[in-house]
This record gives sequence, structure tokens and C-alpha cells, in this order.
Amino acid sequence: MKKPIFLLLFFCIVLAGPASAQFFVEEGKVTLSVSGGERINNAININNTSPETLDLRIYWEDFEYVPPYDGAKKFMPAGTGKGSASEWIRFSPQDLKLPPFGRQKVEYTINVPPQVEGGHYGVLFIEKSSDPLKDSTGVKIITRIGSIFFIEAKNKIKKAELLDIKAEGNDFIGSFSNSGNVVLIPQITYYIMDESGLAIDRGELPKLYVSPEAAGSWKLALPQDLKPARFTMVLNADLDEGDLVVKEVTFSKDSSGIVTVEKIQD
Repeated sequence: MKKPIFLLLFFCIVLAGPASAQFFVEEGKVTLSVSGGERINNAININNTSPETLDLRIYWEDFEYVPPYDGAKKFMPAGTGKGSASEWIRFSPQDLKLPPFGRQKVEYTINVPPQVEGGHYGVLFIEKSSDPLKDSTGVKIITRIGSIFFIEAKNKIKKAELLDIKAEGNDFIGSFSNSGNVVLIPQITYYIMDESGLAIDRGELPKLYVSPEAAGSWKLALPQDLKPARFTMVLNADLDEGDLVVKEVTFSKDSSGIVTVEKIQD
């Protein structure tokens, strides 16, 4: 399998009401493919869409994707995540006053260590530090947005399998196993052919965000009107950059509606 890399995502954490439109980051995701000893200088841009001056605090947190690998993230203090890159990164300013309808850069420098492997992930958060909102119970709500960083070595290993495929009622279930050293976000599509080779159904499974050395589960519902016969299902997991994992599943459905897997092959 070839070697890899990756996303695009503007994401807001705990935004509430009108405050969600007060400011935004243009670079919702920063993806970097790096070599050992490399130095990177760049910036993200913050925009104030409100008529008031905003006091903002800027800081880094590590993160990792967590089960069920549907995009849920666990955020951690800088330096505590597996393979943290926080020691490589410097950014300025760390506090700023953003004028009404203003735009300002936050510059960052990344000094990659001489030896680097796999993927390193974190978020540069921008948090409104003045006048926190309160919900209906009086609990303070912090408004923050983030620019998510994917920093991956050029010699990273991208390796995956579609495993544990079986029929369960009118569904197929299975897992996507990531045995490489970077996060994988596969686009898994499928098509089902009848015995004449005609495609009778096709679609795309919900996206998974699978950490290294982890596996995410998927489910595929067969068409309700599928007649008793023998079929072939082809699953394609696109890992980007031309990397593809393919499984071919031969199955049958009998007159009582029972689905039986006959053969699975790459």
C-alpha cells in the first residue's frame, strides 16, 4: 500500500445563540506533510463579524478521535496527547483585541524535530475571554472556535483493512481497522450486483475517523425489496492519495429472507 495524508473542517465548540456569529477562523483545518528538521511559518486569520471589540485568548490543545470513531474527539491539555506536537509549535499573539468587523492574523511557527514519524494532531483554539454567556440555569458557557491541525510525516504509514464482515438480519456489519500510524478518514462506498452483473444498489456509508491502531464499526442496510437470489457486494474504502481498500462479498438471500455470506475476498 502506498504512503499517505489528509480533511476540511471549520468547527465551533460550545457555541450558543447569537454569539456563534461573532467571530470565525478562515482556516478551519491545517494539513501539513512534514520532514524531520523542517521549519514552517504561516498564519491563520480571525474575523470579527460583530460591531463590538472582542477580547480573545489563543491556546493549543491536543486531541484524538475516540470510539465510536464517528468524529467525536477527546481534547487534552497541550503536551498530554499521544504523539503531541505542542512542543514544536509557537504562535503569536496569545491574547488580542479584535476591533469591530476587524481581521487579524495569528502567526505560527512549527519546528519539526530531526526524527518524525506518523501523525500529530491538535487544535489552536480562539476563545472569547470576556462576558461569558449563561444558559437558562445560570451556568457559564465559553465561546470558542478552533483551527484543527493535522501534522503528518511524509514517510507515514497508511494501512487498513475491512474486517469482521457478516450478515445480521437485513444488514451487513463490519469494522474498518487502522493499523497504520496516522488518522484515517475513509470514504466507504459500496455497490451490489445481481448474478448478471447488473448493479441493483449503491451508496456510501457514514464517515469514520479512526485513530492509529484502532477500529471503527459500520453497518449497511440491504434494500428491503431484495428478492431471493445470489449477489455480489463490493466495498471500496478510499483513503485518499490513490490508496484504496477493497472487499468483495458474495452472499445469498433465501425465500425466508435469511441472508448468508458465502465468500469474502480482496
